[in-house]
Amino acid sequence: MVLSDLYLWLSYSHIPTRKINRLLDTMSPSQLWDSFDDDEIKYSLDDKTFALLKRTRHVEYIERAKFYLNENNISYVTRADPIYPSALMQREVDPPPVLYYKGDINVLRQPCLAVVGTRQASQYGKYTTERIVRELSGAFTIVSGMATGIDGYAHRAALQEGGNTVAVLGSGLFNASPASNLKLFDDICKDGLVLSEYTPDTHATEYTFPARNRIISGLSRGVLVVEASLKSGSLITANCALDQGRDVFAVPGDIDKQRSRGTNRLIKSGAVAVTSADDILEYYSVKSKKSQPKQISLNFSEQRVMEALGMGEKSFDGLVELCGMPVSEINTALSALLIYGLIHEKSNNLYALS
Repeated sequence: MVLSDLYLWLSYSHIPTRKINRLLDTMSPSQLWDSFDDDEIKYSLDDKTFALLKRTRHVEYIERAKFYLNENNISYVTRADPIYPSALMQREVDPPPVLYYKGDINVLRQPCLAVVGTRQASQYGKYTTERIVRELSGAFTIVSGMATGIDGYAHRAALQEGGNTVAVLGSGLFNASPASNLKLFDDICKDGLVLSEYTPDTHATEYTFPARNRIISGLSRGVLVVEASLKSGSLITANCALDQGRDVFAVPGDIDKQRSRGTNRLIKSGAVAVTSADDILEYYSVKSKKSQPKQISLNFSEQRVMEALGMGEKSFDGLVELCGMPVSEINTALSALLIYGLIHEKSNNLYALS
């Protein structure tokens, strides 16, 4: 068995990564594979771990897994491969035995910066994320978790600016979520990189999302938190960054807003306060190379909103009445057009062309 196949065996056993790495502290993958011919291994592992490893310990099983991945256009890289991200090999990251991905893994060759935040982003959070990411994307590959809110805005802004972006999933590639971001998933697969430590059929759980946060920070030189409450998952990513020796940045927010309390606490605890992309660029002594924005292709809803605003500024209710579309469609179209920079919000719920 080649070493990459042995790592694939460990991944498909579905044993938690941390437990796999503790096993590999005591023996190599080859020794673990060979030890199953010895009864002694059965007594050194708990029953569940032994059963899971034995279930997939077949050359035929590994070959079928490789065929399945190939048939579904899913690439993978193991810890035995030279292109496995070296940043993840740090012990504090708990490196996965395998990363499954779609897209261009070479975007990880550029320095990475994570941008994360609340799912319930305010208009201020959306605007701030868009502005900062657009300026950073010439110098960094933007890494995030493809969640709604700040994560999604960071990915989209990087793509629209012609930069690189990486989405790290808390599920397998066949179960990307949320459904509202499936088009974003396709766009990142095409023009960036989507990766996961989980086999393609794996569903997300309450444990997989926090676990993937260590990979978001592990890939990155630093983590920027835009908006986060005190219970936000973004703070897990920030804590992972600190454990891994990465830098933590935070955008200050309104002291009266729940969604700003996490970021403000980070700053009080020593995170670097960020009010513009220059704060990060100067911190790393790098310059942003202006990237070539991608052509923007508007869908029907976005075109209708643009046409309506072409007649003059409109309130949200005015757009709903004029466009004759559901509130949810108007909201989605407005969010996209704000990210594209084609419109701006003049005041609360009053929109105009940029």
